[in-house]
Amino acid sequence: MMPLGIFRKKEQAKKTDVPKEQTQESLLEKLCKGNKELYNILSRTLLLDVETTKSQGDMDTRVASAQEFEKNKDNVRARVEYRAAGELALYEGKTAVAQKYFKKAAEVDPTYAQKDVFDFFAKKENAEKAVAVAREYYAQTAKTPRVKAAS
Repeated sequence: MMPLGIFRKKEQAKKTDVPKEQTQESLLEKLCKGNKELYNILSRTLLLDVETTKSQGDMDTRVASAQEFEKNKDNVRARVEYRAAGELALYEGKTAVAQKYFKKAAEVDPTYAQKDVFDFFAKKENAEKAVAVAREYYAQTAKTPRVKAAS
């Protein structure tokens, strides 16, 4: 007959095997305050590396590229550029501009599978909430610029 203590140790081990990351709420989740739709949209539109995105073109450059792609009937690339412009507008806190470019992205490629992002921003109150949360998110995650060491 086996001692009962063996089974208790296995049960205790199972309870403690849950990684801490799974139980902690992310900053974005906290800022969205339980609004799952807002969290879902922002988790796909917030820029994680703003500098890299900007290095590929500012908002005006992205829009110009999108218009050129649109003129050449390359709707997928046009959508990508309009979406990037919308994400930069979100970063800069420009609600109306973000709405404008997300709307344009939806118009250019209406069959896009993740069109829910564009539909979300079409409503002014949603866009305002998103910009407010984005502002707070970017403020709390701001990284200090790197200073080059003197040679």
